[in-house]
Amino acid sequence: MGYFPFFVEIAGKNGIIAGGGRVAARKVEKLLPFCPNLTVVAPHIEEGIREQERRLREAGMAFLLLKERTFRMEDLECADFVIAATDDEALNGRISEYCKRARIPVNVADDKEKCSFYFPALVREGNLTVAISTDGKSPLASSWMQKEISQMIPQGLGETIDLMGQIRPQVMELAIPEAARKELLEKLFMYCMEREGSVTLAELERQL
Repeated sequence: MGYFPFFVEIAGKNGIIAGGGRVAARKVEKLLPFCPNLTVVAPHIEEGIREQERRLREAGMAFLLLKERTFRMEDLECADFVIAATDDEALNGRISEYCKRARIPVNVADDKEKCSFYFPALVREGNLTVAISTDGKSPLASSWMQKEISQMIPQGLGETIDLMGQIRPQVMELAIPEAARKELLEKLFMYCMEREGSVTLAELERQL
């Protein structure tokens, strides 16, 4: 049947990660670019996660909190989403059950049946995000598609998307028919793409 790919704003949301090993580290790496407030709880937290926390702290960004201790169920009380990535299957199960009762989105590493959401394979280029899922049936296929799509992205697309985001409000304010606005946006988009995103906002504004 498959899962519907909602894109959800998680900036500032509270994410709890139970576990501090390699799987948890991969989840942290995927999530941090979207700026949630992450808390990692585990008796031992691997160096890769610690290094990410140090970099964020030195940059004055408090997005990652580490609690090196045994996980407690009360750690879930203020969670907006949860990742269970411990090496204790029973604990992962209890976390899943708690979250489902409390209607908190939960992902349990390597256990599809206990998940209420999956981590897709992601392709990112600036503000462009492409998510790939195989309904948990073939991570290898997701990884293959991720590489294929990454190679397909044209040079300058990320910069072009950023420019279009800046010019679009001005186009929408123009007193012209909707069809003309759409045609103008398409023209500006192609202008940027032909120049691989090496365009200034002032150049686009001169074409309005």
